[in-house]
Amino acid sequence: MMSSNNTNRLKRLAGLTILAVTFTILGILFASQMQWTESSKAFDENEIETLQSAGFLTSEGESPFVGVARKVMPSVVNITAKKESQGRQNTPDIFNWGPFRDFFPDAHPDVPRGVTSGGSGIIIDRDGYILTNNHVVQDATDIEIKDANGHEYKAEIVGTDPDSDVALIRVKDTKFSTDQVAELGDSDVINVGDWAIAIGNPFGLDQTVTVGVISAKGRANLSIGGGGPSYQNFIQTDASINFGNSGGPLINIHGQVIGVNTAINTQGQGIGFAIPVNLAKNIADQLRSEGHVVRGYLGMVPRGLDDATREALGLDRDVQGVFVDGVQENTPAEDGGLEPGDVITHVDSKRVTDASTFRFMIAEKKPDSKVKLDVIRDGKKKGLRFTLGDRADYDLNASSVPDVGDDDWLGIRVRSLDSPQASQWNIEEQVGVLVVEVDFESPTEGKIFPQDVIIEINRKPVNNLSSYREIVSDFGDKKDAVLIRLIRNGRKTYEAIKP
Repeated sequence: MMSSNNTNRLKRLAGLTILAVTFTILGILFASQMQWTESSKAFDENEIETLQSAGFLTSEGESPFVGVARKVMPSVVNITAKKESQGRQNTPDIFNWGPFRDFFPDAHPDVPRGVTSGGSGIIIDRDGYILTNNHVVQDATDIEIKDANGHEYKAEIVGTDPDSDVALIRVKDTKFSTDQVAELGDSDVINVGDWAIAIGNPFGLDQTVTVGVISAKGRANLSIGGGGPSYQNFIQTDASINFGNSGGPLINIHGQVIGVNTAINTQGQGIGFAIPVNLAKNIADQLRSEGHVVRGYLGMVPRGLDDATREALGLDRDVQGVFVDGVQENTPAEDGGLEPGDVITHVDSKRVTDASTFRFMIAEKKPDSKVKLDVIRDGKKKGLRFTLGDRADYDLNASSVPDVGDDDWLGIRVRSLDSPQASQWNIEEQVGVLVVEVDFESPTEGKIFPQDVIIEINRKPVNNLSSYREIVSDFGDKKDAVLIRLIRNGRKTYEAIKP
């Protein structure tokens, strides 16, 4: 039998062995941890060097967007516009009937006029001039802006241009600092894939910065706000932009403004649109000097050429241009001999590629300027010469078309539809009447919207304002449901209205 001394000796030996093994294991683990940490640090440093050499990080280890944000944020202001006119908002709910909508919350038709809404703006001059969207300040009776420092100012409208959705406002008797004035870039030199940074005030969240790329250039024929603006040449971006960004800047990696954020596609994320800054600046310069925009005017309805039209006209498939869908009376187009069915291929020897390009080519010329159009008529080439009119004169005439006025029916007011509007809303024939206003809490609220075109009432065709008045006069105080056929965003649809 083993003595008690031997037993104690063995116990001490076993304890020392266990302790030694334990320390050995801990040492191995500690050493491996140290090696892992060292290798991790080395990996991170190498990765940083790679990112810096590729331009993804600055020498200080910051994202390059940090410098862009610091440079441009002082130039971005929050705009609050109060609109106190009576009736319904003139902009339709394009979320309900079209994929594109602007950011301005007041564009929703379920909100009566008299609300306070907001957007963004860009300081472009120390003397208080701020660039924004027309729909941000349209019909505003009171405008307030708040700069990046939190200072608040009253602003007034210098001029607006609904045709391009550009507006210029000004804070009087104020000198902004030099670092608050945005640097305007050149939108003509941007490329698809370039970085694009948006700054604005989405949902009231001031000075929000988002990053993406230029997804496409030259986007046109988008149904925004019910069909307009008339002149479209949008930059498309996937930089995240939301309500309240409207009027804010789209910026390149150098911190230069390349666009004015204007619209989003509500049916898909990552699809936003901005007005090229070169176009916006040109409009702003005219608004500042003249108070309005001067554009050449021809007086016809251009439509894009598709393969079916080319085939019907006996044209080769590679022929580019615009199809003359209509010619207005007593206009330069009529005076110069342009006819419906003509195909315009060149303006002053410059090729016409589509209807949007053609509109810009004419609008950029001054009134009274001479223009030569190359056209194809009945398969033969012809050269026609025109003296352009002033678009402002046309707009004045168009706006003077009498409304229904006191003949308010079911809470809606309408006016005649002219040819350019018919083309703008993809209506092939100039028939129907244009809805210009819908009363709050009327039977038609939420079913009929401004910019809708009514073409039938209870199966009776509405050809013009006179036929509309004749049809609605038969209803009197009847409470029977009415079936109205209309065109919305280029598509025909029905709405049943219960008085």
